Amino acid sequence: MEPHDEPLRDVYAYGVIAASTLIELEGAYPPESGYAETRRVRSSIGGEAAAGAYVLGRLGVSTKLAGSELGADAAGRSALGILSGAGVDCSEVATVDGGGVFELVVSSGEQRTIFASYGAMLADHAWSAPRRDDVRISRMVCLDPFLGDDSARVAQWCTEDGVPYVTIDAPPDSPIVKGAEAIVVGEEFATRTFGTFDPADLLDEYVRACGGLIILTMGDEGVLYRRGKGPVQRMQAFEVDALDTTGAGDSFRAGLIYALLQGAADADAVRTASAVAALVCETAPGVLSSPRPDELQRFLVGR
Repeated sequence: MEPHDEPLRDVYAYGVIAASTLIELEGAYPPESGYAETRRVRSSIGGEAAAGAYVLGRLGVSTKLAGSELGADAAGRSALGILSGAGVDCSEVATVDGGGVFELVVSSGEQRTIFASYGAMLADHAWSAPRRDDVRISRMVCLDPFLGDDSARVAQWCTEDGVPYVTIDAPPDSPIVKGAEAIVVGEEFATRTFGTFDPADLLDEYVRACGGLIILTMGDEGVLYRRGKGPVQRMQAFEVDALDTTGAGDSFRAGLIYALLQGAADADAVRTASAVAALVCETAPGVLSSPRPDELQRFLVGR
């Protein structure tokens, strides 16, 4: 089958993919040099694109994943199995001997620490180039900004081919921000990038750079969002008993894409995204028990 004859799919997710091991602790996270009892150790997936693709797959969204390499080892095979089991097309995910991105996540309720090889991935340019045909046949692109010129190239193709894309955590002057249908900026990224900031001023800066939907997520403080010259809107976070917050941000973006694909207005899209993230936080490990469409609908109706 020629690339241009491939059927239209919902989403092309391009970005960071990792094999992950999650260590769940019993009780509180220990202090430095302290001790904690381990509840269990489980295989999982890491990386923004991989987690987003998995959540979208669970929501019934046809999704193809590409980007950083996985190791050709047991951890890499496990990650591919997890993703494929959710219905994600992993045919473009490369596996390499002695390489690939790997992370170890130690989690205790609302606290987590990540040990990973993302720096080595960036230094070694350890990812596959994107395919323009994968952009062209997708209704929307889930784009990580972290893979250098290749991420920027995907954004350019989206703009030229009229395919909307949703990205995350890029500074306002990034070329990826300019043409985005939506950008989700996490409070942690904003603080790391700008230091102390005024949320309204930050939204203003992004609005000047991007005509799409600008979203600032602030954990328990909820979400601020704005599009163009419209007013700043706020949505309170759903109250949940967090079991594992790993992947909450990635799930939020996936939920946003899910809603936008259905033509949801901004307020409804943000609410849906917040609900997906809340449901993920209530389960463990990470995104692996992310909601199915019926579970998401029951949660939204009940709130």
